[in-house]
Amino acid sequence: MHRAAPLALLLAAACAGRTPPPHISRPDPEAARVIASAADQVRRCYRAPRAGRGGRGIVTVLRVAYAPDGMLAELPAIVTQSGVTADNSAAAGPMAEAAVLAVVRCAPVRLPAAQYRGGWNSFELTFSPRAVA
Repeated sequence: MHRAAPLALLLAAACAGRTPPPHISRPDPEAARVIASAADQVRRCYRAPRAGRGGRGIVTVLRVAYAPDGMLAELPAIVTQSGVTADNSAAAGPMAEAAVLAVVRCAPVRLPAAQYRGGWNSFELTFSPRAVA
């Protein structure tokens, strides 16, 4: 019985620093459709830079904000880039620039003004030479 108490304390101490996994909420289906529509429109304006084989693994996420008329409310902001390694780090800047240019080129986007306050005024778009927005 003495062995069980230290084991329980050890387990409690080991788990104390862990945070529970984040709550995953499902996006509003209408907002998801609006964001998918914006992504489809921006996808046509995306031109992946010549980044070589390694650069194709770089994924850029931008935060975009639109006004009710579909014009950009502000310049897109880089949220994150993943897939950047020592071998392809020179391609990270051109990949981010290509993503920003796609959003700027395609403005204005056609989105339902009635849904503006429903969540499409600001959202994230994902860019990759393999799969865009």
